[in-house]
Amino acid sequence: MTKILIAEDQADLREMIAQSLRLSGYDVVTTEDGERAYQQAKSIQPDLIILDYELPRLNGSQVCQKLKAMGSFSETPVVIISSYGNPFYMETSMAAGAKAFIRKPFELDHLTEKVNALLSS
Repeated sequence: MTKILIAEDQADLREMIAQSLRLSGYDVVTTEDGERAYQQAKSIQPDLIILDYELPRLNGSQVCQKLKAMGSFSETPVVIISSYGNPFYMETSMAAGAKAFIRKPFELDHLTEKVNALLSS
């Protein structure tokens, strides 16, 4: 089963995303901070990672950059979600290795479609 790691510090949003992806047939693991996301990714080797930009301890861009520096994550798609509209955050995320940047608020269907597309490419 395809594994997805979600790191989002807002519990309600984290659970809504997780539930939506579980209903789409994915095995989902969740966490609420960047350092835990980094450690869990190394441990479970997910097929795709969703990171909130503004996470405690390490932000989503920093987690992405640290993982991409490891050879085993060079091909793992990372999606960063953020309430920040400033292009700086998207540019920073993409430079860190993210494959997609989705601005909050977003439709869960849109996120699921993006996940499906990234996993099938």
